[in-house]
Amino acid sequence: MAGEINGTKVLIKKDGSTIVGQMEATVTFNGTPIDISNKSQGDWVTLLDGELAGKQLQIAGTLIYNSDTVYRQVRADALAGTQATYTVEYTSDATTDEAFSATMVPNGLSDALPMGDKVTTSITLLSSGTVTHTAAA
Repeated sequence: MAGEINGTKVLIKKDGSTIVGQMEATVTFNGTPIDISNKSQGDWVTLLDGELAGKQLQIAGTLIYNSDTVYRQVRADALAGTQATYTVEYTSDATTDEAFSATMVPNGLSDALPMGDKVTTSITLLSSGTVTHTAAA
């Protein structure tokens, strides 16, 4: 298949510095369509075109616990509720490169400590305010 990207080509950055560590993540852009239905349109639902309410970018993922400075700062920010600029970049080639950037707060810090296996940290980054999207070429 042409044009596909590999997950290893996706970077998540905090204030321009890459969060180091093996990570699996899901990037979700949420928004709620606005219902403008009225009885003159019968029983059908009509949604406002080109508008969403409650828009938010969420990045949820699991990192292998490590000693990287940026990783440690993200953990501290989650405990304090500190916001910073986070960016997720899809970097494969000119036709698939894409990025989302926003002021975000780390939330839902959770460590898994299995006996005899790697320690992992799960975290969700929640956007606050405008999200900047850089589309693929």
